[in-house]
Amino acid sequence: MPADRENLYLVSFTRDMWVDIPGLGEGKINAAFSRGGTDTLVQTVSGLLGGAEIDYVVQSNFAGFIALTRALDGFEVDNQHASTVTVQSTGRVVDFPEGRITLSGTDGLIYVRERKRLPSATSTAPSGSAPLVGMLDRIAERADDPAVLAELMPMLVRNVKITGDLDMDDAFALVPLAAELEREDVVGLMVPITGFGERGGASVNLVDGTAALGDAVRTDTLDAYVATTARYAPTGTS
Repeated sequence: MPADRENLYLVSFTRDMWVDIPGLGEGKINAAFSRGGTDTLVQTVSGLLGGAEIDYVVQSNFAGFIALTRALDGFEVDNQHASTVTVQSTGRVVDFPEGRITLSGTDGLIYVRERKRLPSATSTAPSGSAPLVGMLDRIAERADDPAVLAELMPMLVRNVKITGDLDMDDAFALVPLAAELEREDVVGLMVPITGFGERGGASVNLVDGTAALGDAVRTDTLDAYVATTARYAPTGTS
């Protein structure tokens, strides 16, 4: 979030990005967390962004995400691409039509995990940030009722793991910021991907040219970055 608090920028890192992981060599970015933990993941992401400082890390597991969805009584997303998902564990078929849809119960998690929803990777990925935008909307709707908010915020905090000096008072202080943001104020970005390839028999996303994004994050100029960075769809393999 920039100093003027006019926008919220959500920068996504695809889990198959092939990157340098401090102390571990090259690998998929999700290996930074699975093999090195939170600190290694923070170092990896910071390195991709040219040393940008990361103050807090908020983590949630599958059960926590479902609990958050239920605590919010579901949330709405602007779904850009229709898709149908068959849940392997139950055989249940879930349809996600194009347009504004409501996600409740376990459907929120199913939607988030459905990687085939987007036809290609792009430099801006609003669908990737749609669930978080929907959750922020639901929190904003309840911000005017102190009793509801007092019940909701502890539930939210209980279902995430926070690394960094962020306590309950800080969490409450963020609510007015969320309440003032409209959907169009939230901008979803994805770290630029230049193509797709294979490493060790695994499919990976190839990354190059993150310096401009890192500079924009560090110098509070993401508005200019968004205005001058064109969408693109990487093709080919390497």
